[in-house]
Amino acid sequence: MLGLCLAGLATGPAAAATPPTGGAQAGPTPAMRALICRTACAGVSVARAGSRIRVKGRALKAVDSVVFQGAPGSADDVSVAALRPHKKWVEARVPRTAVSGPVVLVSVDGAESAPSPVPLTIDPAAPPASGGDGATLGIDVEVQGNRVFYGAERMAQVSYLVRGSQPANVAVELIRLSDGIAITRWEPGLVAPETPQTVTWDGTAGGKVQRDGRYFFRVFATSASGATASSAQAPAPAATPPAASPGSFLFQRHIFPIRGAHTFGTGAAAFGGGRGHQGQDTFAKCGTPLVAARGGVVKFKQYHSRAGNYIVIDGENEGYDYAYMHLRDAALVDEGDHVYTGQPIGFVGDTGHADGCHLHLEVWKAPGWYSGGHPIDPLPFLLAWDKTS
Repeated sequence: MLGLCLAGLATGPAAAATPPTGGAQAGPTPAMRALICRTACAGVSVARAGSRIRVKGRALKAVDSVVFQGAPGSADDVSVAALRPHKKWVEARVPRTAVSGPVVLVSVDGAESAPSPVPLTIDPAAPPASGGDGATLGIDVEVQGNRVFYGAERMAQVSYLVRGSQPANVAVELIRLSDGIAITRWEPGLVAPETPQTVTWDGTAGGKVQRDGRYFFRVFATSASGATASSAQAPAPAATPPAASPGSFLFQRHIFPIRGAHTFGTGAAAFGGGRGHQGQDTFAKCGTPLVAARGGVVKFKQYHSRAGNYIVIDGENEGYDYAYMHLRDAALVDEGDHVYTGQPIGFVGDTGHADGCHLHLEVWKAPGWYSGGHPIDPLPFLLAWDKTS
C-alpha cells in the first residue's frame, strides 16, 4: 500500500514543467588560506582562552560564525560571532570551552568553509586573565554558541567565572529578549572563584520548546561577605550585531535543510501542483549537502521507483513528519536512528522519477506519514527557515 501511495504522489514528470524560480541564492563559500593568533598568544598558531585570532582568505565578508571544531565529531564544537568581517579576513575571540583543532567559517547563508589548513592549538594551561583585583566580586560571562538549534547535538551553553577571592552563591537566568521574560532559572549554589563553570539549555521551559528568537543569559552572584554582582544587562531586542551583545544567542527550532544555493519550484513543482503534488520541490546542484531540518527518529529509509532514495524523520517533540526524497545516494542514517537537528542526512540528487536535481520535501501532520496524517504545504516553513538559517 505504501508503494502505491508513493507511486501516485511523489514528484513526477510534471514537476519539471515549470522552471524553478524564486527562493534564495547563497553567496560564495568562504575560503581560508591562513590562520594566526593576534593577541594573548603563545605562538603564531597557539592561542589561549580570550585570545583574538584572525583568519585570512577570500569571500569572508558574509561570515557570520567562527566554529572551533576541536576533536572529530561535533560534540565539542563551539561557535562564536565573527568580529570585523572583511572580504579578505575575519576575526574571533577564542572561547573558554574551545579545545585544539581545526577552525571553520560559516556564512550567513549557511555555507561552510573547509577546515583551516593548520589546526589552532589552544593552550589549556594558561587560564584567562582575571578582570579584577581579587578583592572585588565580579562576573565574567561568555556564551558558547552564536546560533543554536533545538534538538542539535550542541545545545545553548553559557560559561562564566566568578571574579574575586571568595566563593559566591550563583543563580543563572535565561531571558527572552522579545518580551524580557525570564523563562527558566538555574541555582548551582556556592561556586569557587576563578573557576570556569557552565550551564546548558536544551531549548525547553516547562516541558515546551520555546519560540524562535534571541535569548540572553544573566548571572547573579552573592559572596559570603554580602557583596553582589551580576553580568551585563540584557541588550534591547533590536540590538545588533550579536557580537555587541555578549551573553545573547539566536535560538531556532529548525534549520534550512539544503546547505547551499537553491531556488524554489513553482507550478507543478509546488505543493498541490500537477497531479496533487504533496510536497515542495527546491532545486539545487547535485551533491549539495542535506541536513535534518528537525531532529528526531528515522521512520523510513528506502528506495522507490518514483521517490528515489528517500528518508522520513519523525520530528522530535512536535507533531510533524518530514520526508526527504530524490537523495543522490542512500541516506547517511538508518531506520531507527535518532538524528540531531542539522545533522547531515544525504545529498541533493535526482534519483527516482525526477527531472533535475532537487529536494522534494513533504511535511505531514500527526499521526504521521501515511499512517493517518495528511500533508501540508512545506513552503511557508521553508521560507521562514531560509531567512534565518
